[in-house]
Amino acid sequence: MPQFELDNVGPGTFSGLVRGRTADDAVRRGASIPADAALTVTSEADLQGWQEVVMDGEVYGRVRLHQRMQFRRD
Repeated sequence: MPQFELDNVGPGTFSGLVRGRTADDAVRRGASIPADAALTVTSEADLQGWQEVVMDGEVYGRVRLHQRMQFRRD
């Protein structure tokens, strides 16, 4: 199951790594959002891969696919 990175998602502003089948599934699991809530994840990502999470017409944070290999510059 893929891993997603959440940033200030939901009313409780959850941030961290969560597993889910899709970005929508990961947001619901991580931020404890009920299944009947109107939640959408924008299909367009910015340059860093972040997608906005929209719930009830308001932006409630952002989500992106967590890449396991990250390269550092020392």
